[in-house]
Amino acid sequence: MPNTLTATQHCDQLSVQPYAKEDIIPGVIHLGVGAFHRAHQAMYFDRFLALPEGKKWGLIGVNVRPQDSQSFARLMAQQGEYVLKTMAPNGATEYEHIRSIIRQIDGAQKPNDVDDAMADASTQLVTSTVTEGGYYLDEKRVLMTSHPAIKADIEGARNTLYAFLHAGLKKRSETSNAKITLLCCDNLRHNGELLETGLMQFLSAKGDTTLVNWVKENVSFPCAMVDRITPKPSLIHVKDVQDRFGIDDEMTVMGEDFAQWVIEDDFAGEKPALDLVGVQFVDKVDPYEEAKIRILNAGHTCVTYQAALKGLTYFDEAMRDDELKQYFTDFIKQDSIPAIGNSIVDLPAYFNIIAARFSNTNIGDTVERICTDGYAKFPIFVYPSLEGVYRIGGTPTKTIQGIACWFVFIHKAAAGQLAIEYHEPNLSSMSSFTNDKKGIQAFATDPYLWGSLATDYPSFATDLAKSIHEEQKKYN
Repeated sequence: MPNTLTATQHCDQLSVQPYAKEDIIPGVIHLGVGAFHRAHQAMYFDRFLALPEGKKWGLIGVNVRPQDSQSFARLMAQQGEYVLKTMAPNGATEYEHIRSIIRQIDGAQKPNDVDDAMADASTQLVTSTVTEGGYYLDEKRVLMTSHPAIKADIEGARNTLYAFLHAGLKKRSETSNAKITLLCCDNLRHNGELLETGLMQFLSAKGDTTLVNWVKENVSFPCAMVDRITPKPSLIHVKDVQDRFGIDDEMTVMGEDFAQWVIEDDFAGEKPALDLVGVQFVDKVDPYEEAKIRILNAGHTCVTYQAALKGLTYFDEAMRDDELKQYFTDFIKQDSIPAIGNSIVDLPAYFNIIAARFSNTNIGDTVERICTDGYAKFPIFVYPSLEGVYRIGGTPTKTIQGIACWFVFIHKAAAGQLAIEYHEPNLSSMSSFTNDKKGIQAFATDPYLWGSLATDYPSFATDLAKSIHEEQKKYN
């Protein structure tokens, strides 16, 4: 079908990078083309493609989940193009016509096409955005081989990231035999290490020793830190773009005006010169990763369930609630920053940036979205502050309060007493968290969530139980 994204009105308000798509060669495969990828990595690559150094770094966007095939079909109908709407706290709005996803493959329907693209020697980079639970690793980083999705993939199905990487890398090893970099673009600490750990266990479970050895010699797994608040796509912004520019774009995505991408400088093959468009290449991602995860992600997580209990709809409303705003400040200054300790990042200044971003009334990031998948988020985002404060001899009172509010939220959501739904893929793992003394004890001693914390610091379980009772009274 003809491209429908040529503006017929207000053309001066829609920026487009000055490159011809026919001049671009694909060099990157991205697995999981969600809103965040389209507002973040695709934006960086769109700017990179306009430079002479960027011409062979076009994106191949791959859908890997059958449930996303319908929306992905629309992106394919738009030839991978869409409008990115950026909104600053002061209301300043920018619109960019993003064209960097020059090819689209629905891997849920045509997995062999993904294998062919991954085997092509011109493909130098495979990026991915995976949710917290998408690695299927337990608290000891052991692959959950008994999980239905992993079990099926070991037997030959295509449910997970690992199955796509196995098939694509296997074909690459047997054909082009070219080195390649697998780059995670998600919120997990040490994400490159996690991907490598999970993939190597998956390959071993498949019995593919030959590929295990090939990957060790030819693949790198750099860690990365990505940051840009990107709400769930909204029809409000879709309609704004359609009406403003007279274009038929149903894939509009909106994000805040802040974006950051920090990548460990570890590339097996060629390295895209993304530093020319603002990406940071560093020896170690850890300091940036810790600051972001423990302040932004943990701040989101510890505040959002309290916001839900108060009946708030958008996260910026929490930052205008005096009690929650003070809680966020206290959590970061009393628990999070002390637990991080010395850092090359100016943590107080970073906190101020995050507080301003959280307060952006134009983003419309919903409390319901941020509440999603709590069981996977707490051990990644919140546990480090919890353990860190205990380790330096303190009591993480504010962190415990945030955890307690999650427990109260779980039960109120299950009872239908809240205005939002709780989207939690790990409910079966939470079945022992009943709303009684036994359930609170099970919650406080859950090894996936808190490791051995309840044993190492016995006051944790007592303090948490006390905080849960206080929050139950408050929100009763």
